[in-house]
Amino acid sequence: QAILGPVYEGTAPRGGVFRGRNRGRFAMAVKCHLIARAADLGTQKIRVAARAAGVSLTVDSAKASAVPELHVGERVVRYTGAILRCVGKIYEGGELYGCSFVESGQVDAWLDWTETELGGPEPPELPAAIERLERHLESRTFLVGQRYSLADASLSCSIYALKQNGVVQALPMATQRWYGTCTAHEAFRSVVGGPGAAQAAASTAPASQATGAADAGSLVARYSSCVGGRVLIKKILELGEVLIGQTINVCGWVRTMRDQKQVMFLELTDGSCPGGLQVVLDPAVQGYDTLKGACNTGASVRCIGELVKSPAAKQPVELLLKEPGHSVTLFGGVDSAEYPMAKGKHSMEFLRSIGHLRPRAILIGSMARVRNALAHATHEFFRDRGFVYVHTPLITAADCEGAGEMFQVTTLLADAEKSGLPMTPEKKVDYSKDFFGKPSFLTVSGQLSVENYCCALSSVYTFGPTFRAENSHTSRHLAEFWMIEPELAFADIFDDMECAEDYLKYCVTYAMKHNRADLDFFEKQVEKGLLARLENLVAAPFQRLTYTEAIDILKKEEKKAKFNQAVEWGMDLGSEHERHLAEKIYKKPVILYNYPKDIKAFYMRLNEDGKTVAAMDVLVPAIGEVIGGSQREERLDVLDSRIKEMGLDPKDYWWYRDLRRYGTVPHSGFGLGFERLIMLTTGIENIRDVIPYPRYPGHAEF
Repeated sequence: QAILGPVYEGTAPRGGVFRGRNRGRFAMAVKCHLIARAADLGTQKIRVAARAAGVSLTVDSAKASAVPELHVGERVVRYTGAILRCVGKIYEGGELYGCSFVESGQVDAWLDWTETELGGPEPPELPAAIERLERHLESRTFLVGQRYSLADASLSCSIYALKQNGVVQALPMATQRWYGTCTAHEAFRSVVGGPGAAQAAASTAPASQATGAADAGSLVARYSSCVGGRVLIKKILELGEVLIGQTINVCGWVRTMRDQKQVMFLELTDGSCPGGLQVVLDPAVQGYDTLKGACNTGASVRCIGELVKSPAAKQPVELLLKEPGHSVTLFGGVDSAEYPMAKGKHSMEFLRSIGHLRPRAILIGSMARVRNALAHATHEFFRDRGFVYVHTPLITAADCEGAGEMFQVTTLLADAEKSGLPMTPEKKVDYSKDFFGKPSFLTVSGQLSVENYCCALSSVYTFGPTFRAENSHTSRHLAEFWMIEPELAFADIFDDMECAEDYLKYCVTYAMKHNRADLDFFEKQVEKGLLARLENLVAAPFQRLTYTEAIDILKKEEKKAKFNQAVEWGMDLGSEHERHLAEKIYKKPVILYNYPKDIKAFYMRLNEDGKTVAAMDVLVPAIGEVIGGSQREERLDVLDSRIKEMGLDPKDYWWYRDLRRYGTVPHSGFGLGFERLIMLTTGIENIRDVIPYPRYPGHAEF
């Protein structure tokens, strides 16, 4: 029933259509065993879901009890809802459980709704449930997203059972259209009814899988036909003993090598996870002779062998290359005497000096995956809440922060050595001769630019690189860094704080769900207690208090805490003060708001007291400030006054002032340093190690 070993184009047990782009790929089938009563509705749902997911499923009714059990290797999952979710998550690239974090949550909600509203033989609120379903489906093809999901499989089976029992007669138009689509799905027809249903019940592996396609049901990584279709090491380690006995093709780089004459051991990594896969090579295997002297740490290989149970305690499975059909291919060898990343740990300072190779370090690889996940979560969060992504310019003539620490952009220096700089009669540099006709700089923020779009599209955000020419060598500053900056029209400082809290919790939750192996690595190697800190961050509402209240609290703590900087109203709080509030006083994230106007930017809304502005900072344990935001000053006269107070020229901000002249609205926004978010999520303490190529004074390599 299960598909064992490689299945190439030309093998079609059920007459599937051959697909040329999948030529020579391996199709992997995960084998599951269900102990459940065959006639139960829950069993029917699980079989339909398994068929749709491409999971090979056998059903044993003889040992069944009231609670269904799914056996996946040594793992046991009980109850219909949990089994459906397990089936939906088995395959990489499968979208049965939703194609995003948000969609997965929506699938969960519909699974729970189906059980609650349609769970019994005669649901008491059936008309209301059908009415709600009709409203939801009026403009949709499926319950969630654009594809058939677990939610559709479960709910359509429930309605089918109710129709069979005469409880449901006719369905309203949109619901009937959706129901017809679901019952026409190949998975439903093969399990519940239609031609060939009895035959399909014997095996739930789809035809596309049998022909070697890398669709639902295939563990083969997409776009890997060049190497015959490889399986990601991440999936092998996740599924473990479920895949024992199958022939698997893996590609990657050698992390460690041990040659014991009669056998060679490789630890292989492909960047999909922090863990490595042990490969055991018999000297007789095809390609073995090419490894001698070249297959050292850093070498790249392809290994085709059988997955077997590992005798070692550290890993459940290993790849054995021993049989005639097995082989190893050396893509690129390494001279161990020259390779700078030999086995063992390296200092972070050393890794920064070899930026082209440092992604191969486990810590940097895990950081890169978490960084990727947080970027994905950022776009997903704002997109799903109706925000529009705006690309703001990197070159600007405006200083958003009024700090003056900006990198200048000029073409005047190209000819300066020959003819000197062009000068005005006042003996100042004549920037009218420059490329942009005026002094121009790399931006320190996209905020002012994105506000223009906020005042037309309501909710917007920008996510891109920003620059600051601050001659700082600390572990918290970079010259080039990334900022996420949303702007919300018709929103005040309290709306702003709510959005910031929701966003931060969303990102951390996303990383904990999608990058658990990486976070486990950081927990062990970087920060003990990291996972508990992240769970605490999302568990409860953030503490909110005004700047003035915070100063009063810190003054009381000053003698005991022994701060390096004395506490007084009007000061710009240091990291020691921020972390004391978050770590010692409240032991959770804190949002401070209503700061003194003299330590904040000109665009922040002046409060009625004339001394403070509607600004807020989000402070978190172990990091300090991670988000800074404010309600923007929408009153033109007050804005002009603040611009002049900061020593800036209102003429340089004529377009920004126009927003206040033509249909001004209350609006708010915040900025989050993306690298700070990664530090928060990983526990890495130096900001230079959470960005691919750090830029700081004296360093612009790679």
